[in-house]
Amino acid sequence: SVLAEVFTANMTSLSKKIGLVTGANSGIGFATAKHLFDEGVTVVAVDKDSDKLQEQPNFHVKQVNLLSECEIRALFQWIRSELGRLDIVVNVAGIGTDHGILDGDYEEWMKMIQVNLLAPTLSCKLAMEVMIDLCGGSGHVVNMQSVWSHAVPKTEHVHWYSVTKYGLKSMTDGLRVEVANRNLDIRISTISPGPTESNFNINSFKSQDKIDQTFGTNRAFSRLDPTEVAAAVLHILKSPKNVQINDMIITPQKYVF
Repeated sequence: SVLAEVFTANMTSLSKKIGLVTGANSGIGFATAKHLFDEGVTVVAVDKDSDKLQEQPNFHVKQVNLLSECEIRALFQWIRSELGRLDIVVNVAGIGTDHGILDGDYEEWMKMIQVNLLAPTLSCKLAMEVMIDLCGGSGHVVNMQSVWSHAVPKTEHVHWYSVTKYGLKSMTDGLRVEVANRNLDIRISTISPGPTESNFNINSFKSQDKIDQTFGTNRAFSRLDPTEVAAAVLHILKSPKNVQINDMIITPQKYVF
């Protein structure tokens, strides 16, 4: 159709842009980094582990502990000095737990707040400073939320994870207002995936029993593949420059939350 042709013609090209992806060693982050690289983006792939990532031209692997403010700041200083700009940030990294709130502890809560909320907040702030200083105040930030930033799960051990994702949603919504107030051309988006097949599940929930409690074993849906979520991220990034997709909720067919 004519409308589809116009929309396609106005899609944003990602070629030759520079993009940062956190949580890039596995799951959604890994798939997103690969998709961006295939689109011609120079990728900075960030994770605390890097065994699945291979340094190559236009694909930079950076081991960063997101619990460390110093390491996060050093990353962005490297981007400034070595790459000279930053057009895209996709904050994917996150952690969960196998405890409910009543069974949890302060140290665990703080670690999740640091990784799931404080690290992406600092990443957004530092990235946008680079975009303002070196890119004329333009760029695109995508934060990985969750369906559990829109509804409180019934499963207890996902409650604190939900708290951190609600916090990320609030921070991102506030950031969008601040960008508009400053008349910047930085788009702020979020994507909220439902159940996704990823090693995040076993790393966070610790056992197959806990995973089964979270997602069920007799549900009429299959979990999303990380590549499906990554494709949705690309759709957000490639949308026309005057279009800002504030939030995209993506779930398996027949999944209800």
